[in-house]
Amino acid sequence: MGPRTGLAILVFALALGPARAQHPPDPEQTALIEQTRRAAIAYSGTLPDFICTQVVQRSEDLNGNNRWRPLDVLTIKLSYSGHKEDYKLVAVNGRQTVLDYENAGGAISTGEFGSRLLSMFAPQTRTEFQWKGWAHVSKHKVAVFTYHVDEEHSRYMVVLGPVKIGPNAHMAAYHGEISIDPETHAVMRLTLTAELPKHFPITENNSWTEYDYREVGGQEYLVPVRSHTSLAAGRYRAANEIEFRDYRKFQTDASISFSTEEAPKESPVKK
Repeated sequence: MGPRTGLAILVFALALGPARAQHPPDPEQTALIEQTRRAAIAYSGTLPDFICTQVVQRSEDLNGNNRWRPLDVLTIKLSYSGHKEDYKLVAVNGRQTVLDYENAGGAISTGEFGSRLLSMFAPQTRTEFQWKGWAHVSKHKVAVFTYHVDEEHSRYMVVLGPVKIGPNAHMAAYHGEISIDPETHAVMRLTLTAELPKHFPITENNSWTEYDYREVGGQEYLVPVRSHTSLAAGRYRAANEIEFRDYRKFQTDASISFSTEEAPKESPVKK
């Protein structure tokens, strides 16, 4: 099975910027983490049921020589109902499809919405935080912490192929950075790097997600607006650029419209 049809990421994942000194959080910073924890745990309960359009532009570098080529564009109806996410693939390159999202082939991911935040801040995950410093995300001044989740307490799974058990599936430890608005305790940016075993077929798995406020049913909510996921399997590399659009309240008969745009002529990650 070739790289395009065999890769799947079934949770979340990142690349960190230049390393800076990290320190254990002081009492004020620890209080900010705890306030953010409470906000993240309450996050899903405050959201209305809704749907949005998730557009994924996928590209690949077959030989790891930075010669990226566009692969396809997936249009997905992301539904959030009963505090759960549901992904329905509705189009590939603007053409309707009956393929199941997890069987679409190529690199896919889930959890960019609320799952990763809830998992990170759940007490049983025992996430360790370190203070990094101050930065800006969009127009927001943010407090930046690094974090780490060990394998024993992780719920982050990386999978090669459709089978979620066996030697090609691994529940990975992970680390990254989290950027928090100190005024609202909202997470504005999250990065994640999976820590994979030496002989696992997927050798790298990274992602970041940015959040901002969007109107849903006449009220503003903090939701993901863009994300990026990348992976490597030997020399093969894949990258997904993700946008979340058209947030609206969920209805049982809700439908989704999509453009007939073809795959991009140039890879969004080409350097």
